[in-house]
Amino acid sequence: MKSIMNFRTFNDLRTKENSRIQENKLFRSAAPEYGTEDDFIQLKNFQLNTIIDFRDEHEKKILLQEKFNEQFHRQSAAMNVANFFDHEEIKRIGLNNDNIDVYYKNIYRVLPTHFHAQYQILANALNEGQTFLFHCSAGKDRTGFAAYLILSALGVHQDDIMKDYLRSNDAALALYESRKNERSNLPTDQLPKETIQRLFGVQAEYLDTAIQSIQENYKGSERYLSEILQADIHAIRQHYLI
Repeated sequence: MKSIMNFRTFNDLRTKENSRIQENKLFRSAAPEYGTEDDFIQLKNFQLNTIIDFRDEHEKKILLQEKFNEQFHRQSAAMNVANFFDHEEIKRIGLNNDNIDVYYKNIYRVLPTHFHAQYQILANALNEGQTFLFHCSAGKDRTGFAAYLILSALGVHQDDIMKDYLRSNDAALALYESRKNERSNLPTDQLPKETIQRLFGVQAEYLDTAIQSIQENYKGSERYLSEILQADIHAIRQHYLI
């Protein structure tokens, strides 16, 4: 994809039983409406049933959103956590290199406990075997936790899930640069490279915090998926594994 940042699928991953995930069924990304027309053509070629959007309304650019929604079916699963593409919000929160990790871990701690309805939308799409894209603004936190849920349901090893999660770091600087120049309220020269990487990247301890929260509150991911999100793990594996 030329302009849909942090875009990827799970085609190369295998489960603990060495099953393969069906190609071009599950996709994750940052906000897709920033894509080019060629990107949209490629998305259409995937024959997506739906796109699941984890962003809150204040994160969206209305004109871009409306144009994109004319071409694709989209479901809102809005979560209001933070908008780090808005420099005023970064300043209001007071984020700096000393407290970024604490702030992110606080977000990940509540992702499993405060957003059941939103992640149940994801589980419903999986139960039906849909082909879909799921995303938030940067495609790394709300989306990263969603990917953890999907891959856990499919039986992928935790180490491989973490490797996929950390791939978002490869897109951090490019994501910032692309959005800085496109209708965004990001500063052009105020953030050092290290801070950009910290803001728009991820750390293993963030996802570990969400996993620990699941364990403490729900006694494990499988129980969380099946009892809280109503995910049919057997059906999901039938739909997506080969």
